[in-house]
Amino acid sequence: MNINILKTYNWGILAPGNIARKFSTELQQLHNARICAVGSRNAERSKEFADQFGVKRYYDNYEGLASDPDVDIIYIASPHSFHAEHALLCLSHNKPILCEKALALNQSEVEKMIDCAHLNNVFFMEAFFVPHQPSYQRARQMIASAELGKVKYIHGWFGFNKSPYNNSLRLMNPALGGGALLDIGLYPVFDMLYFLGEPEKITAQAEFAETGVDQSISVRFDYGNGVTASIFASFVAACGVGTDIYCEQGILRLRRTSATDQWIEIVRPGDKTTSISWENSACGLKLEAAEAMVCMDDNLLQSSIMPHSMSLSLIKTLDKIRAEAGIVYHGRD
Repeated sequence: MNINILKTYNWGILAPGNIARKFSTELQQLHNARICAVGSRNAERSKEFADQFGVKRYYDNYEGLASDPDVDIIYIASPHSFHAEHALLCLSHNKPILCEKALALNQSEVEKMIDCAHLNNVFFMEAFFVPHQPSYQRARQMIASAELGKVKYIHGWFGFNKSPYNNSLRLMNPALGGGALLDIGLYPVFDMLYFLGEPEKITAQAEFAETGVDQSISVRFDYGNGVTASIFASFVAACGVGTDIYCEQGILRLRRTSATDQWIEIVRPGDKTTSISWENSACGLKLEAAEAMVCMDDNLLQSSIMPHSMSLSLIKTLDKIRAEAGIVYHGRD
């Protein structure tokens, strides 16, 4: 990563919900970032966020934020059913974008977003925090070096149970792109793509909630030559989050309790388990913001850590899983 800081960037926050607050709290730890403005369709929420983070400008709409001449880059944190609409608005105003995952509801929407960024010659990146983390980069290096031999199987999971749910809110609301796959299942899906690439075959099965969204999803990837991967995600199974990578000479376990608390365990037969951890300051959502600013320093339109090709591969794979499991977003497929 380029350590030569060329300027301080004024950030705009679009949709000040829970994830935006987490992101903004970490963003304040970067000396070359400043939260300049916030936009929400709810004036009260916009002002509340502005007061909490000491932001002077707050808008009761997104157009004002997108057209603010002092905003250098916008972080989009609205529900993913609105990401394409909001990204296209900001990109049309030539604003660089860091957009929360899932980047959109389907591949067609993601392609439109990327095409618009290219057309306007503007930086655009999906805010997918895991590939920026030292744990993932270390794990990938170990696999590339064959330190544990070849990968034979990966299992990834992400689940929690916070029932009873308010069905009008995002998680269980089909109108907001709710469901386990796009909210949390895309993390283990990403892991498989990150470590193994796209599979030759996908099979999937979902358990549906009364609202029609997938509250649990199970997926199998087949890569040929006997290499497989399995994925599980759920709003009704309190299984936590993790990824186990089974190799010829041991197991590599990726673990985290939050974006900043993460570690790797290396298990070799006959040896004690080795654990590698990192300081909280070396991890977290702030790393994706730092990467975005480094790219802008270098006049790049995309990141090499989370490039457009990876976002396209992820959404294409998610579309295939939805087709296999019968998950439909009415009017958006």
